[in-house]
This record gives sequence, C-alpha cells and structure tokens, in this order.
Amino acid sequence: MSTAPRGDGAPPAVRDGAGVRVAIVDSGVDRTHPWLAAARLEHVRVERVGDSHRVVPDERGGDASGHGTACAGIIHRMVPAATLVDVRALGEDGRCSKNALLAALRYCVQQRYDVVNMSLGIDVPRRSPLKVGDTVPVLGMYELADAAVTAGVVLIAAGPNIADVRTYPGKFKSLIGVGRGAFDAPERLVSERCEDHELLAAGTDVLAPALGGGERRWTGTSFATPCVAAHVARLLAASPRMPLESVKAALHTIAAAQALR
Repeated sequence: MSTAPRGDGAPPAVRDGAGVRVAIVDSGVDRTHPWLAAARLEHVRVERVGDSHRVVPDERGGDASGHGTACAGIIHRMVPAATLVDVRALGEDGRCSKNALLAALRYCVQQRYDVVNMSLGIDVPRRSPLKVGDTVPVLGMYELADAAVTAGVVLIAAGPNIADVRTYPGKFKSLIGVGRGAFDAPERLVSERCEDHELLAAGTDVLAPALGGGERRWTGTSFATPCVAAHVARLLAASPRMPLESVKAALHTIAAAQALR
C-alpha cells in the first residue's frame, strides 16, 4: 500500500504521525486485516455491568460490521506510525447505546489520547426538539467535549449524512465536526464552517478495508472523519501541545493551500 502523497504542509519527519495516539470509538478493529498488518494497535471495549458501562482491555480486538476497521485503515494509510487505540463501543449488532458512547468518550478523555475519531453520533430530526431520552446523553457529551479541550484531547466527530437531521456531538463547536465531499484527492480538505460541521473531507466512494481481508468503496461522513483525524495527528506530531483553536486554524490553512493547487 502506497503512502499518502505530500502536500499538506506538514514537515516530512512527522507526516507519519509518530508519537501520537489516535483513539477510534467505533465497532472495533480487525487487527488481522492486511491494511493494518504493520499498525501499532491497542484494543479496549465498552462492557455493560448492571446499569452502568465500563471500559475493559480486549486483547483480541475484532469487528462485526467492518465500520471501525474501515476508519482505522483510512487513518493508518495517512499516519502509519501513529498508535491506533480501538475503543469498541458498538455491539455485535452494530448498534451503540447512548450510555456506552458516553462511557467510551469519557474513557478517551481520561486517558488523554491525542486524537479521538468518532464516526458515529446521535441523529435528531432538525425541526424537532431533543427528546427526553436524548437530552441527558447530549448534555453529557457536551460536558465531555469541554473537558477534552481542557485535557488537550482533540475530538473529531462526524456530521449528518442527510439534510433533515442534526448530529451530536458533531455539531458541537468545542470539537471538529466533519462533513463529506466527493473529492478525487483522498487527503483533500475544504473549509465549510456551518451549524453542522467545520470542514469537508473526502467521504464519497473512499477506498478502505472491508471484512474478510478485502477492500471496498465506502460513502458517508463516517469515512470523511478519519481523514481529518489523520491530518490532526500529523499536526500534533509536529506540535504535541497545540491547542484546539490552533489545530482548527492549521486545518483551515491546509484547506486554503490545497485550494490553490
């Protein structure tokens, strides 16, 4: 597999993301996939205990849907020296409870991972108020997103895939929300500050791993989000303590430079 092309302004010595830990809150990661054969991988999973959830070690890893493996492959392609931490929050049915999502995000903040990729969220109809069952978890995510800024953890979250919903936590401004574009260049970024996201990245027909050792084309904001997470990993490899607002400014600078080529 070829390395990503140059051109985003990152110094060559840190383009591989060395020294950066990227957490992937998702369906899990298949560590046996050829795309990830050389990846530095760690695995944990969210486990339900009674009415609560906790994060426990998961030595084997694994992915029932392929969603998390695809996201991990996109990140590893761009930053092959970064450590990827698989935080499996989805169950075997490919679904994730709101409390499990909160537990995963809380763990990532507590562990102070450099970057957290969240290619998932809570979709709410745009014209409807939050339901009672959504209010508490959304507020919990809002507080955790603020805590992440204080802890120096950069959260990257997917925006909505359809126009008539809003997606949490992707719309929060204390993180980096991502929309998708149809770009030929897999590392392309476009500035688009709006209610739902801050940047567009390649998210249409993106080549990434698929279960069974193969690969396929994926479409959705889920697959644009890891592109931004990888760009952030490069920035933090060069400047480990870069605050969120500086990271955002640097991403928009990259987008502006790409637009001129």
